Amino acid sequence: MPKFSRRRVLRAAAGAATLSLLARAARADTLQDIRKSGVLKAGCQVVQVPWGFSDDKGVLTGFDVEFVRLFAADLGVKAEISPVTSSNRVAALLTGQVDMLAAVMGIFADRQKVVLFARPYCVNDTVFIGKVGQTVKGWSDMTGLRVGVPRGTPQDIALTKAAPKGATIQRYDDDANTVQALIANQVDLIGGASTQVRNIAHVAGDGKFEQKFVLARAYNAAAFRPSERALADACSAFVANSLANGSLPALFDRWIGTSLPDMPATGEGDAALPISMTAL
Repeated sequence: MPKFSRRRVLRAAAGAATLSLLARAARADTLQDIRKSGVLKAGCQVVQVPWGFSDDKGVLTGFDVEFVRLFAADLGVKAEISPVTSSNRVAALLTGQVDMLAAVMGIFADRQKVVLFARPYCVNDTVFIGKVGQTVKGWSDMTGLRVGVPRGTPQDIALTKAAPKGATIQRYDDDANTVQALIANQVDLIGGASTQVRNIAHVAGDGKFEQKFVLARAYNAAAFRPSERALADACSAFVANSLANGSLPALFDRWIGTSLPDMPATGEGDAALPISMTAL
């Protein structure tokens, strides 16, 4: 009988486990199975305000979390939320640990190759934020302003490329320091996520800062395994109904603090891909 090294045995075992997981994923719960079990398993980011987080009472909530709960209720089942991160969320879906992802999943071409997106349910904008009363609609309005951006981010790259005449670019190590610079009046304008407007208001007070213009827009959607067409279609129908009856725009306004713009009617194909550098 041939002898095998421990490393080789472990590698073979790991390979077998992976194949087993993928096989189970291929036989993933169908819409009928989920309704029969009474549980919809969803992966959400749970330390990402305002998308998913625990409130002061320790209750898990946030836009994505509440979206999942509404979808589950529409299916007549209960939602079971599993924590995922940006690095492990797709693996959790494809290996059958969850039935769907509502985890700040922007629709991008590379992701469309590995997961099935339902109809987009919200946007996630990269914007510039400044004091209320400032007129800043694009690069040309930045003359004489001090503009803060997190170093190496898309907004830093875009701002550096645009090089607004007369603007002073100040770079910071992260979003927190960039936001603090705005609140402390060290800069006049910053680049960041649109969701930061509400977070800034919690610290600086309401009515002091606002979104100026959108630099880039990503459309977020629930993601499913490619084999789960029926479940994805059910989610798309739920999104369409929720847009029509106003419940989804109300949810977006509650958690994101702005009006929900028009969105693509599908999560597939070029029509669902993000707008890039709209302010140019």
